[in-house]
Amino acid sequence: MDIFVARQPIFNKNLAVIAYELLYRDSDKNYFNTSVASNIATAILLMNSYFHFGIDHLVGESTAFINFDARLIHSDIPQLLSTKNVVIEILEDVKPEPHTLEKLERLRRDGYTIAIDDFVLDYPYHEILNLTQIIKVDFLSNSRDDIKKICFKYRKQGKLLLAEKVETHEDFEWAKKLGFDYFQGYFFARPHMIKSKDLTGSSSQFLRLFDALQESEPDFKKITRIIEIDVFLTYKLLRIVNSSFSLGTQIASVHQALSILGIDAFSKWLSLASLQSLSKSYATELVKTAMIRSKFLEYMAFHAASLEGHEDELALMGILSVIDVLLQEPMTEVVKNLPLTPDVKKTFLGEENLYLYPYQLCLAYEQGDFSKLEAYADMIEYDLHQLSLDYIDAVKWAEGLFQYMNDLDNEFVYSN
Repeated sequence: MDIFVARQPIFNKNLAVIAYELLYRDSDKNYFNTSVASNIATAILLMNSYFHFGIDHLVGESTAFINFDARLIHSDIPQLLSTKNVVIEILEDVKPEPHTLEKLERLRRDGYTIAIDDFVLDYPYHEILNLTQIIKVDFLSNSRDDIKKICFKYRKQGKLLLAEKVETHEDFEWAKKLGFDYFQGYFFARPHMIKSKDLTGSSSQFLRLFDALQESEPDFKKITRIIEIDVFLTYKLLRIVNSSFSLGTQIASVHQALSILGIDAFSKWLSLASLQSLSKSYATELVKTAMIRSKFLEYMAFHAASLEGHEDELALMGILSVIDVLLQEPMTEVVKNLPLTPDVKKTFLGEENLYLYPYQLCLAYEQGDFSKLEAYADMIEYDLHQLSLDYIDAVKWAEGLFQYMNDLDNEFVYSN
């Protein structure tokens, strides 16, 4: 049985990530209809996979929100988890049976934080609600009037309110004004401004460099000159190619780095560094998302028969998948100004081609839309047994690299 584990960020009002909800499902479509015994067996399998992946790799120093139904609560699985970095998220259909309430009361006494999932105004189980500290308000299932009533009523009771399934920045801003504490959804990964972002400094260099690197025969001297006029980018890139993430060779100049690493390898690191510089005023989670997608798609290409030899293009596609948000322009406009291959452009426009299905598989997994995984995987001859492993490896790689690049930022600031 396959276990799929993904994560979805939860933000505070300042768009800082404070937690991740772990989205998981096994490949058995009848999981929620099995007997108690098989349900507990599946729960044990789930938790073994959870511990195998490692919560530190999935959420780092953040908190993990994990869903539990009544039978999982009865199995005492929650007690295996830490009170410090786990929120017990109760599904909305859990009923206040005496045994269930007893288990929840014990969790509260033991110091666990409890949240109620997919909350709506007419939620009937007040006994459970009284035991929760966090209410996750479903923005798709409640009207705006109902959301206002929920906010007004439960803020007075001292509950923390989390707006979930927030799909647009307009909804995020509205929820913030209402007084919501936390926010969840893919609003942060969509453009929300009509006016395009003004690019300065390293941000504008990214487009120049990308254009130069995509030429049929890239000019080393031209690329070197572009990099060298940006002291911060030069410093970061030279340190990266000297780091444990590269060849371990001491690099004395940008030109030497290009010569030793080659255009393909250098282009990958350049894209990452430039992407980070574009995001200085934006949620850092967006950069992590791009890094994870890039490595996830690259791993996918390694393991999918139909994608052999396409690793570099898929990795680049992952990095560029958030460029529309960073530039605050529709992707249809962004791709017009970038020298991308026809298949990459078609993918971003949702048109049929070789890269569309791995890209859709990546997005579906990321968003917990697990029902579509098998169909997309079949289209690219990809073994679903590999999917969670590739995703977790991509998360670990992205988190490590992101931390390293942030350390370089701080080192650069302090040394000047």
